[in-house]
Amino acid sequence: MTETTLLKKKLEGKLVIVTGGASGIGEATAHLFAKHGARMVVIADIQEELGHQVAKSIGLNHSIFIRCDVTDEEQVKAMVEWTVKNYGQLDIMFSNAGILNKSDQIVLNLDLLAFDHLFAINVRAMAVCVKHAARAMVEGHVRGEHCVHCQCSSNYGFNP
Repeated sequence: MTETTLLKKKLEGKLVIVTGGASGIGEATAHLFAKHGARMVVIADIQEELGHQVAKSIGLNHSIFIRCDVTDEEQVKAMVEWTVKNYGQLDIMFSNAGILNKSDQIVLNLDLLAFDHLFAINVRAMAVCVKHAARAMVEGHVRGEHCVHCQCSSNYGFNP
């Protein structure tokens, strides 16, 4: 069996949520989950137009867009609950939503509001996603399956 066949077999029939799935690493990952056999890929993002485009490009019989601001725990909880209610269970949560700090500020002039915003998206939101995904998986008796969580950032590479 080829590696692709093994991966497809492993993901076949799985229900996946990808936060930050409307662009970048999340978009590419959503396509890969679908390509390798996921039954449904939920694109969760605040970029509505792009999110709908990604879902359509994957195929609306295998993907759907849900607007979700991952900094709002109630929205994350509602999105996970909606997914389980409509598709039966949650197998994989790819918590990918994140932002880069494009500021050139130094620590002596640190903008703590900007820092709090960055932390809320890149750290706290990931914990919220894992919390609600894990609850859904425990309640759904999902065993031996995959709960993937990741925090990815890319800005065409990193130049120190």
